[in-house]
Amino acid sequence: MKRADRISSIFWMILSIGLIKWGLDLDLGTLSAPDAGFMIFGVGVAMLGLSLAIFIQTFLSKTQPGERRRLWSGQGWRKVLFVLASLLVYAHLLVPLGFLPTTFLLLLFLFKWIEPHKWGTAIGVSAVMVSVAYVVFAYWLGCQLPKGLFDFL
Repeated sequence: MKRADRISSIFWMILSIGLIKWGLDLDLGTLSAPDAGFMIFGVGVAMLGLSLAIFIQTFLSKTQPGERRRLWSGQGWRKVLFVLASLLVYAHLLVPLGFLPTTFLLLLFLFKWIEPHKWGTAIGVSAVMVSVAYVVFAYWLGCQLPKGLFDFL
């Protein structure tokens, strides 16, 4: 398993170095005015970092060479299905209810029932996250978010 991970991570490192070079050849531009190579360069850097992390992990891992484990064993499939269902409900209610209440309810559900926290923590973190997201997207980036019930904002 370690050998296969090392080989695949080397493959992805070589591919990511090619993407980085391609992005540099296309010119990066600036953060405020990105050019054609900016996104390709960023993806290459991210891929290089991830493949390097996997490569290093193969040396630090304590699993034995013949030891194998099932890929999806022990995963909380019920939680995955609840998250998918909650995202479908979120997408359905986003326009009629608006960004603020729908996102708050989604985060509250995730913080309270998917990864259980105390009510105060769940409500507080949900409120802070929704507020920060609203300020970043609505004011800083100028995105039009669904207003729904809060048409006066």
